[in-house]
Amino acid sequence: MDMNDPQDVGAMFGAMMLGGTVGEEPPAPDSPLGRVLAFVEEYGEDALTPEHFDAARAGRPLLP
Repeated sequence: MDMNDPQDVGAMFGAMMLGGTVGEEPPAPDSPLGRVLAFVEEYGEDALTPEHFDAARAGRPLLP
């Protein structure tokens, strides 16, 4: 994270205000975001729908 970059500083501040942190490493594969990224890698962005995000958050399989 570059403390001289206003966008990085703003992201860090926003994360702190929400009780989180800004990570630079990829998400865990079993996390909702990790599962969505794996789906996109296999099927492409055009196959992704809002229902896929709901399924990922609920822990359901992401079907094409």
